[in-house]
Amino acid sequence: MRSVKLTIEGAYWDSQIYSGELMLFDFDGAFHRIDWHQVVDQIAIDNPSVQTALRVAFSDSDLFYNPKVRKVLCDPHIEAPIKSQLSQLADLSISSSQETWRRNWRTEDTPFGFLPNDTDVYYNQIFAGGDEGLFSIPRNAINPGRLFKKQPTKHHDARIFQVKASDRFTAIAAAAGDDGLFEFAFKRGEGGGLNQERQLAKRPCSACDWAFQSVMGWTIQSAFLANFNQERDTRTNKAVRSFDRIVEASEMFGNSFESPIKSFTWGSREKIYRISENGVEISNYSPSQLKTAKGKGSISSYSFSNAGTGSVRNGDFDMSSPIATGTAPFGTILEFDDRIVVFRSDGEIETYLGEVVQWRVFPRSEHYSNQLHIIYEDHMIVISFVHDYFVDQDSKLYGFSRGPGGTSSEEKEGR
Repeated sequence: MRSVKLTIEGAYWDSQIYSGELMLFDFDGAFHRIDWHQVVDQIAIDNPSVQTALRVAFSDSDLFYNPKVRKVLCDPHIEAPIKSQLSQLADLSISSSQETWRRNWRTEDTPFGFLPNDTDVYYNQIFAGGDEGLFSIPRNAINPGRLFKKQPTKHHDARIFQVKASDRFTAIAAAAGDDGLFEFAFKRGEGGGLNQERQLAKRPCSACDWAFQSVMGWTIQSAFLANFNQERDTRTNKAVRSFDRIVEASEMFGNSFESPIKSFTWGSREKIYRISENGVEISNYSPSQLKTAKGKGSISSYSFSNAGTGSVRNGDFDMSSPIATGTAPFGTILEFDDRIVVFRSDGEIETYLGEVVQWRVFPRSEHYSNQLHIIYEDHMIVISFVHDYFVDQDSKLYGFSRGPGGTSSEEKEGR
């Protein structure tokens, strides 16, 4: 099943989508806010023959991940018309702009005095990392009608390459280049601030992502996992994380791995990937649930298992030199100098040619986890990978499983 696309004209630097709002940063210091639900509804009204496909593709992706709805979709009398609409939608060329969406579009000054290397939105706080450090500001504070303009809070001085919020623990991970990998606990009850940083690794780290209670970090040259155990506090019955150790990539895949090309490694949730001469190797990371003597649950061990090797049919690009990577339920994404390559959860490969300004996925999201945003010089495309609705979530090689428990209830109201 083909992906479906929506083009937004204009020159932008970064995008976020959260709580029904699409947020765009541009190069000139403007911050654009679009009422995404209203926009999708209007597009659906204008295209009644594919209105259901539009809504489940761009604003209600959680619907078809619901196990009860998935059972209904197995009915061929229901599955056939839904797939027909999605197929028709893939044939449509839908494009819009700020002018078209004027009623649902407002522009304000950017809250940050720099173009961020990376951004994230967590509990209605916008986080931005760049050469100047790590900053945050409440999303509702960016409002030109406020009498006093709130300034962003600075949390760290190091150069930040990537910011990732956890979907299971109230924490932010930050890749800080030569300064290493950091974690900041989120003070949910105190206005959304961050606690003092904790350095998880002192080795170079230019990208990071969460693997359940642990944090994966990597550069072009190496990768590691800052492994945590999860224990149950007998007094409060709440989960408590405790640092275990740094796990090397060789342990994730076994020491027998040999390849004439650089073994670039990345990962998220249960999926760890590594480029090999045969394709992309996949290892499954599994924290083990153990029982204490008193019967209390405690995650205090882990294992890695070989999930297989995915073949690469696109032989016209150099797999050894990715610029950036990411993982979402619909697959895993690699950025190269002149293209974005998506290894889909159904085994297909999609390629988007052209030099990219920025791209983003939303793996923590409840409503938008099937979206990939790619920003080019004069436009951006919002891609919805609807195929993943019909894929067995437990057996796919690319992309982590999405189903019961796949999205944290902590963030459901915002994502």
